This record gives sequence, C-alpha cells and structure tokens, in this order.
Amino acid sequence: MPPHKVIVVGGGIAGIACALAMSRELSPFVPNLQITVFERHEVLSTSGGAINLTPVAQRHLAQLGILAELDRMGPDGGADVDAIELFSMRSGHSIGSIDFTDQDGNGFGGYKGRRVMRIVLSMALMNVVECTRNVEIVFGKKVVGGAEINDQAVVQFDDGTEAIGDLAIGCDGVHSAIRTRWVDPDRPSEYTGMSFLQATMPSDSVSSRIHFHSSALNISRHGSMLTSYCDRDRQQIFTAAIVQFNQDDFSRYRLEPGQDWSTQHRIKGALRDEIRSRFGKSAIPCVREMVESKADWVLYPVYQVRPGGKWCLNRAILLGDAAHAMPPRDESAAYALDDAILFARVLARYRSEPLVEVFSAYEGLRRDTINYAFKQSRRMWDRNRDMGFLEGRLKEWMMPFSLRSHRDEREAAWEFDATKIDIPTPVPSEDMVSLHSFLRERAP
Repeated sequence: MPPHKVIVVGGGIAGIACALAMSRELSPFVPNLQITVFERHEVLSTSGGAINLTPVAQRHLAQLGILAELDRMGPDGGADVDAIELFSMRSGHSIGSIDFTDQDGNGFGGYKGRRVMRIVLSMALMNVVECTRNVEIVFGKKVVGGAEINDQAVVQFDDGTEAIGDLAIGCDGVHSAIRTRWVDPDRPSEYTGMSFLQATMPSDSVSSRIHFHSSALNISRHGSMLTSYCDRDRQQIFTAAIVQFNQDDFSRYRLEPGQDWSTQHRIKGALRDEIRSRFGKSAIPCVREMVESKADWVLYPVYQVRPGGKWCLNRAILLGDAAHAMPPRDESAAYALDDAILFARVLARYRSEPLVEVFSAYEGLRRDTINYAFKQSRRMWDRNRDMGFLEGRLKEWMMPFSLRSHRDEREAAWEFDATKIDIPTPVPSEDMVSLHSFLRERAP
C-alpha cells in the first residue's frame, strides 16, 4: 500500500522540492495523500547568499512550477547567466569560461544559468507550496530523534511533540538530525578546510569598469573570488571568496545574534582585513575596489558528508545534503532537485511495493552519480587552497586545458532531466519470495 501520510524534515530547496514532486507524482494514485514539511526555523531563514541555478536546476524548477514564480518576482527573480567567466587575479587576463549555452548561444533544452539570492528562491518555494492542496509546512520544529514504531515513522521534536507517518524523508541539510539521530548516527558532517566569505553590494558603488558580463570566478593562489550580478536589473553584485580557513579561527570571525556592537565591529573589521590580505593586490581594478569597500563580509564554513554511508533505514530516507553534502560546485543546487524528482518518481512507480524496494531502486539509480560528483567536487575545491608562487602559476596555466577537456562532459550534464530517467520495473512480490528462498538454499 503506498504511503499516504509523509513527513518531510527540512524546509529548504530539497525539502520543498521533494514535497512538490511527491504531490505531483503520487496524488493521482493516493487521493488522501498528506505531506507535512517540518522546518526548524520559526520563519524563513535569511542566511546564505546568492546561488547558481544551472540549466538542470532551472529545468527542474520549471517542472515543479517554481521557475514561473521566480519570474513573477521581477528583477529580484535573479540574473541570467550565459557563462561563468574565469580571470586571473595576477594578470587580469581571461582564462576561459564555464558556459551555460551551446556554441550558437542557445540554452540547453531551453535553459541557461541564473544567479538568485537564496531568500528569494525560498520565497518562491513557499508561494508554490501555499497553492498545493496536500502539502503543509510547519515552522519552529527542531528534530531531536526518530524511530520506526509499530510499522510507522515517528519523528520527535524538542517541544515534546512528535509526528507520525508512513514515511519520513530527511531533507534537513549537511548537519541533518534525521541522519545523526536516526538513519546513520556514525556519519557526522565534517569541515572541508574551506570557507566562503560573502558580501552583497550595490553595483553603482563600484566606479571601476565591471570586467564580467554576468558572472566571474577570479582565481589566485590565495583562493578564488566569485563576482556576480544577482538581480535582473544588475543593481546588486554578490561576491563570495572561496578560501582555505583554519577551523580554530571560527570563533574569532563568527557573527552571532546578541553580540554587542564592539564585538560585531571587531569581527567585521577582521573579515575585511582577511579579504584585503588575500585579494587586495588583484590586477583587476573592480575586484580591488570591492575588496576595499565597506561591505559587511560574513563567514560561512563549508561542510561535507562523506560518501558510503546509509541513506535509508526502515521507513526513513535521506535526500539532498542530508545524504551527500559536498563542497558546492556550479551545479550543487541541482543535486537536491534531482534527488527530489527522481525519488518521487520511484516512489510512485513502486507504490505497491515495500519501502525497502523503493529505497533500493532509488539508490541503484543515484549512488554512482553522487559518488562521482563528490570526487569531482573535491578535486575542484582543492584548487582553492593556499598555494606557493610556482604552484599558483601552474594552476593558472592548466586551467584553460582543464576547461576545454571537460566541456563535453559539462554540456552533457546540462541536458540531464530527472523526469526522463528510466525507472526499473518492480519485481513481482512472488518472484522476490522465490529469489530469497533460492538465496537461502544456496547459502553455506
């Protein structure tokens, strides 16, 4: 019997996308479907900066009705990105680009890239959820535990309440409570050794010529710095430095609610000094100007969840960063959307099968892809660690060759569509019983 009461933990991209995808795929078969999303924050979180939506991410957002909502938000709905241009901070010269268009300037399957503030995307997600009849979101619910009791998934919250359903889906991010308190307690998140230093500033506050069309990654031997418009009218520039950062220094640089003015002033000043020390001598005038600005930089440590652990247990499964958080790439948001759409399709196709068969089919379609993506992501992020002069020059020299050699692979990735992946046909239950009996007889 298909699940009719589903618990989704986490109200971010993965959680809302999962709820919407399940509503679309399961509603025709489960008239009494009820999906409840539990979010630990009391209100929408405003943390995080601007995220990149690849052609894959935009395609999947369109399928869920979210892209149209972003477009209705006008200029705030994000800036179109044809390519992420790469520049050397040492010389100021172009190194190459990561293109979201083909050689004729067309998007892949009709979609290019887009840079949008995370809070704007979250608002678009919420607006679509409010118009979805069998999806509800509940704020202020922090998970403290979970278990399977009497063939039901039970999620416990810190206010003493609990949610009971046929299926629990952990979409609660890299520090997932569903993972660490239920599905795979021995697999905590770990610091990557890299951090983001982020800020947003008005475009007209930069008097130097902007050296990029829509988005750029400016590399040096002391890390890299993303500079990108994040609104359609190009009134705001989002900047994010990707740098090697000692975890022991977090306490000196972390802004916390309730800190007094002098502490916040000291931390903001220290972060500005950090940015200046790394990129203040850039050969690109507008980068130097951004670095010397009075912008308020914020530190975001980057964590990961190593591959190879459990994604599911009994009546619970992990999706998105909760299962496989990796250092962000140019397509990191797409992975959460891929998970959501693919899992919903598998669940609908296997709706008459036990959840163990659903989970097995999903993992069979997804594990290898995620393992490969994790390796590629780590390789890319290692290029942003601090380097000596000669190693930095070698990285700069090799970058164009790397971009060209992986172009076909990237373009193939931009064509991916989770709605077109072939879902294997479920094995009839009687055949599974026969198979299990055969395996028992053959066992030593």
